[in-house]
Parts: sequence; structure tokens; C-alpha cells
Amino acid sequence: MENSNPFDENCPPGALPLERLSLQGKPSQTRTIPDLQKASRDFAFAFDIDGVLVRGKIPIPGAKQALETLQANSIPFILLTNGGGMTEAGHAERVGQRLTMQIEEDQFVQSHTPFKMLLDEYKDKWILVLGGHRHTVKELAAQYGFNKDRIITTSDVTKHHPSIHPFPEMTTAYHDQYGNILDDFSHEQQIAAIFVWTSPRDWCLDLQICLDLLLSSQGRLGTRSSLNGDPRLPNHGYQQDGQPKLFFCNPDLEWATPHAIPRLAQGGFRAALEGVWAASTKGKAKLEAWTCGKPTTTTYEYAERVLEEYYRKAEPDLNNSIKTVYMVGDNPESDICGALLADENSHLTWKSCLVETGVHKAGTVPDYPPTKTASGIWEAVRWAVKQESKVDIGPLYDG
Repeated sequence: MENSNPFDENCPPGALPLERLSLQGKPSQTRTIPDLQKASRDFAFAFDIDGVLVRGKIPIPGAKQALETLQANSIPFILLTNGGGMTEAGHAERVGQRLTMQIEEDQFVQSHTPFKMLLDEYKDKWILVLGGHRHTVKELAAQYGFNKDRIITTSDVTKHHPSIHPFPEMTTAYHDQYGNILDDFSHEQQIAAIFVWTSPRDWCLDLQICLDLLLSSQGRLGTRSSLNGDPRLPNHGYQQDGQPKLFFCNPDLEWATPHAIPRLAQGGFRAALEGVWAASTKGKAKLEAWTCGKPTTTTYEYAERVLEEYYRKAEPDLNNSIKTVYMVGDNPESDICGALLADENSHLTWKSCLVETGVHKAGTVPDYPPTKTASGIWEAVRWAVKQESKVDIGPLYDG
């Protein structure tokens, strides 16, 4: 598989392929704390990445020290991100390189990780995959287990139907380069699902093809369902005629980049599709879609399973278990809202800490109140550890 494209949610515009970083640098604050090791370790952490651990490729102060302190004292944590575009193993390695520390694949839940739950239903059916650059998302879907001969991109569609793009002038060369004629595909083939893996790049084309399929008969391009607009049917007949199911994995409207203000993310594309859908259906039909990614309960339930499986590797005694999870994030709309929803619906207690190193800016009032607001990750971890164990891990060492 190619490297994750450099314009993904976890890699800023203009970024070069990442070289392996040296493990030498400032002294580590990794500390084994005897009092903390004696305390009950029935709590865990879930950390967002962008705006919490790193900004672009640059580590945020205290991130490495905080995670290594948790590792040294056997306090479990996972990384829970709405980024994606590569395998969990590849993403864990990249974050580990940026922090110059070891992150395991089984500590990593990214936006599209829950798509693995849909394999049984769709692995051998035709699916349209959106997002990414070059062939990265197609290859990623195949690595997840979807049939590589049944995965199609919008670039592939344009090779079969050159006139499908309403305004092709700026992107024709790109789609010619990365699109392929697929031997078994024709307009007669039924596309069973649309998977939005990462933020789409050519919104004009992707919106058009999504709309075509969602209004089609039996998921076949170039058709329109006769059931559309029928008031006798559920949803006025829309999406009632074998159209592909629509799957999103990142509700975030914006994400933190090196730009001065946040940029549109996958949630922006969804909002655009919903707007076009509302206009096309004259407001009579809801756009039916399945969504994972923060803040959905689907993703937080999945994260709990990953956390508990990781916890069991070090704690086989079934009498011990995680009781409280601390979500540390920079985005009130995803990280904090998700923790609040999880706390309402889970057997675990979820608490949250909103840091001021990413989307959320100091002095602003978030729509979703966190349990705690902190200047950065070290302060957040220090607070949570003290809450649970009465042990103070101390201030961040800057030496």
C-alpha cells in the first residue's frame, strides 16, 4: 500500500513523506511512580491525536511525556481519532514516529475502523469508496477485507462514463491518471454501498455521483427510480428502491491544521451532500445514512471493546476491570460531545478533558461542557490521574 496521502486529516497540506525520526532529543520525563503503581488501575484514557498529541507533524509539548508516563505505570490508553486514510498499523507507526515512542496497532481506533463490522455484508459486493489521493482508499478497503475486484472509485467511474463530471476541466488529468477501466463493471452493475473513508477531494464529481446513485434504481448509474417522490411510501419513496447504503465515518465539520483557522473535513462534505439532497427532493426526504466516528455511540462502544481487550493483555484477572475512561480532546463537537453520549449509554463512566492546543481556543465557551478544561495534554493527564489515584505526577519537565 502507498503511503497515506499527504492531504489527509492527520497530515497537513504540503507535508513531505515522513522520515523516521531520531529517538534522541530532550530528556524524557518517563517515570515509574511507586505510589501510582500501588493504586487501583481501574481507569483508562482515550486521546484524540490532531490538536492533542500533534499539530501536523509537530509534537505538542507534553504529549510524549504524558503517554510514556502512562505506559511506565501500566495505565491503559488508546488513540481515538476521526482521522484515517491508512491502516491502523501504519497510522500507529506514523504517530509513534512523530512522538518518537512506541504505539501499538491495537491501541488505535481511527474514523473508519468500525467499517470492519460491515465486512460480512459487503465484502463481495460492489462498493464505491470516496476520499483519499491516488489509490490509497481503494487499497485500504482491500486490506480491510473487501473484495479488491469489487471496489470502485469516482476516478474509475469517470473512465467508464467520461461525461459524468459536470465540470471536469480542472481535474480531468488527475482522474485519467488514477482511474481504471474495470473488466467486470458496467452501468448495469448494482453498487451496493457508498463508503466515505476520508474527506473527498473532488467534491463536484463526488457529490454528483453520490446523488446519481442515491436517486437511482437498484444502484445502477444512469437510472432514476420510479419510486422517488411517491408520498405513499416511507421517506416519500426516496432510498426505497435498492439504492446503495451510505456510510460516513467522520462527522467533524472542521479539523485543526497548520492554517490559522480550522479547515473543512468530512462533515463538511456530508453537509454539502445533505444540502444538494434537500434541494433535489424538495425537502420531502431525509438523507438516510449510517455514521461512525466521534461523537457517535457506535465509535465509542467500539473504542470500549478495544480498550478492554488491550487492558486484558496486562490484567488477566477478571475481577479487575476498567470503570472510568477519560476522553482527552480538542474538539467539543466530537471529543466532548462523544464522551457525554458515551457516559449516558455505557456501563463505564466517561469523563472528558478539553485541551486548548487545537480546535478549542482558550476563553471560548464550548457548546458541550467538559468535565475539565486544561491548557494541554500534560495538565489533563495530571488532573485525571490525581482524580483517580490521589497521586500527583507533578508539573511538566521542560529541560
